[in-house]
Amino acid sequence: MPQRNGQQTANLNTGGSRRRLAGAVTDDDALGEALAGQQHAYAAIVDRYQRPVYRLILRVVTEAELAAELTQDTFLKAFRRLQSFDRTRRFAPWLLRIAYNTAVDALRRGRLETVAISETPTRDRASLASRVPGPDRQTEQRLLLGDLEAALALLRPDHRIALLMRVQDERSYVEIAYVMGVAEETAKSQVHRARRQLAEELGRAGWGGATAGALPRNAYTGNGSR
Repeated sequence: MPQRNGQQTANLNTGGSRRRLAGAVTDDDALGEALAGQQHAYAAIVDRYQRPVYRLILRVVTEAELAAELTQDTFLKAFRRLQSFDRTRRFAPWLLRIAYNTAVDALRRGRLETVAISETPTRDRASLASRVPGPDRQTEQRLLLGDLEAALALLRPDHRIALLMRVQDERSYVEIAYVMGVAEETAKSQVHRARRQLAEELGRAGWGGATAGALPRNAYTGNGSR
């Protein structure tokens, strides 16, 4: 795995685990209680992070049932390793890295027949209709979302995952690099290439002005799921 530079580590450390979500207890408080053996704290951590963990895994494996199973595996692994977690760092990237590795490992073990994470899918573009947006705003948005998902499915998986983490999840390049186990420059390159290919695919479908910025938060998560 490429070594991450000191700046990346420093950025990941910023703020530690002490951020509040929706007025709840801090991550650090929940982690402290979990380490003290408080069962309710484990449940609180799962409740807080189950959705982002599942969403990331689904982007990798593209199968909902397997993603749910691997989400459970992720939390089991994380709780077993909780003693080794550096509580001066943010908890979310650490957990998401476990989730990403769990999903990739499942693919490598052949638990799902799919394209390798580093390969470009060999799919046709039949689902990308060649059209000019019509005057109906709702219809236009619905058609754009459908073509966005079809275009995203044509991206190389690691490029698509990096792009969605950046655009939908609003994660920094430092976090994306950490979660995916790559250099920060590699993460930037993956996002850049994904944006460029996505724009090209949408251009072929008649959406000349559409870019990755048009992605709504409930766009592609895997296997057509939203």
